[in-house]
Amino acid sequence: MDLLVVAAVGLVAGVVNAIAGAGALLTFPVFLAMGMTPLQANVANCIGVVPGNVASTVSFRRELATQKPLLRRLILPAAVGSLIGGLILFALPERVFTYLVPILLGLGAVLVLSQPLVAKKLRSTAAHRGPLRSLVFGTSVYGGYFGTGIGVIFFAVLGLFAKGTAHQLNAVKVVLQGIANGVAGVLFCFIAPVPWPQTVVFGLATMISGPVGAYLSRKIPPAPLRYIIGTLGLVAAVRLAVA
Repeated sequence: MDLLVVAAVGLVAGVVNAIAGAGALLTFPVFLAMGMTPLQANVANCIGVVPGNVASTVSFRRELATQKPLLRRLILPAAVGSLIGGLILFALPERVFTYLVPILLGLGAVLVLSQPLVAKKLRSTAAHRGPLRSLVFGTSVYGGYFGTGIGVIFFAVLGLFAKGTAHQLNAVKVVLQGIANGVAGVLFCFIAPVPWPQTVVFGLATMISGPVGAYLSRKIPPAPLRYIIGTLGLVAAVRLAVA
């Protein structure tokens, strides 16, 4: 039964990550409810979303065709940041991560809800200028450490400091998600307490549904999904804080 739940959650997460980039706000609380420790839930999330990101990237190849120069600038900062974030996760005691989880989950939810307003405010002054690679690096450090809402952060940063249509930048966001999760995920395969049966099922499910999310991202507005995900994330953060 647990693996069926994981598969169902993975199918939803693969779609959500391709559209809004905040699937972990849904999956992390589910993994905790299944009895995983916060660290195990984080590791399963990080590894399990990578197949979905890869599959979504293939589906976005049309949008990515004109964004190759941008990706060449950002791949290395994303990879290095992810590795550093993953190392920080295991350099600090596990109780630090457990203590920070409600805070990080809440911040991710708030970011999901407020991203359009923040981006609009900053866009009026930034005019596509700024330290794009540094921001991608910093976001990837966060992604390697925890990663909830990382896709939203990437999309906001790209919207402020990179050129392209919304669909093109969303495709770049998916690639950066895959790198930020994937590099840390490879590290976790060797040094982390990975719940392998759940992680494998989760990864296969995201791989199946990722292309579906890529297709839907061209068809539906992300705003309603963003509000639902952000609200559920806040509820989960509050429940963890008072537990």
